Amino acid sequence: MGSRVVGKWIVANAVEIDYVDGAEVFRADMFALSGAYLEFNEGQKGSIYDGEGDVDAFTYTATKENLVLKYIDGDDMTIYHIKELTSSTLSVYEEHIETQKGIVHKEVVEIKLMK
Repeated sequence: MGSRVVGKWIVANAVEIDYVDGAEVFRADMFALSGAYLEFNEGQKGSIYDGEGDVDAFTYTATKENLVLKYIDGDDMTIYHIKELTSSTLSVYEEHIETQKGIVHKEVVEIKLMK
């Protein structure tokens, strides 16, 4: 699976969606700078380029369902769930869920990347 993601993927768009108890309460386009991309290399290494000159290196594991990025600097990790993977499109999302006082809050970030 890892070989299918190898290459340079340009951020086409990103959207944040927030839910409270399953109902959508917020949706906004996230500002992706021109030139932002993710690059997955052979050997399960890659980098995120934010379009402003900052680069975050990571190692990754790819399965049919997920892309797991572990950042070289620090202990951070991001788990992206794969919605679509073709030779030219990679659509992923990540979600954070927490319950406060019995109310379920979920934040979803959807990212579409193009080769």
